[in-house]
Amino acid sequence: MSLESIASQASVDAIEGGSAVGQFEWNTDTGAWSWSDGMFRIYGYAPQAVQPSMERFLQHKDPRDMSRIDGVFDRCLSEGGPFSCYHRIIDAQGKHKIVVVVGYGERDADDTRTILMHGFMVDVTASGQRETSEALQAALKNRGAIEQVKGAIMLVHGLDEDAAFALLRGHSQVYNKKVATIVADLLDAIRNRPTSETISRGELDRMLWDAAH
Repeated sequence: MSLESIASQASVDAIEGGSAVGQFEWNTDTGAWSWSDGMFRIYGYAPQAVQPSMERFLQHKDPRDMSRIDGVFDRCLSEGGPFSCYHRIIDAQGKHKIVVVVGYGERDADDTRTILMHGFMVDVTASGQRETSEALQAALKNRGAIEQVKGAIMLVHGLDEDAAFALLRGHSQVYNKKVATIVADLLDAIRNRPTSETISRGELDRMLWDAAH
């Protein structure tokens, strides 16, 4: 799945016009990064004011979340496919923000290595957690659905309740799909798994990816 095919589903211009969302791409062969204007704004820069790089990407991460970020990158580099990550950043102005990253790792023709990582970053710092949660609860006929899905995300991603919900909101904002619909589809996928083995992070990210599309 190419960057262009994702963009056709979630226009960057349309998304960034209404919320704090940015798009990124990292070529693992050349080391080159590209950011949309929204990415620069999330990191506290004017668009195109600095050169995107791995070093700049890492310098803004909250040290408390580095092990989580490293785990996501390591898994995507070794396996490819969908990935997602909730973490904290410190922008160029010293502001602390909470972001959700959702993306995809492209593999080479022989499926031996990941050659491209691309996706979206959503700034969920100012999102109305209480209002969003209340709206979702009202929309869901089965209150237990959101609790089951949040529980699975908390367990597999190692997040607290608010962070798990923020991860769902991030997918909702990027792919313009209601959180309630994502929750229902994800719960169906979890219930219909052909195995009783523990869900891995890669499998859950794939389920999230499918539910959001």
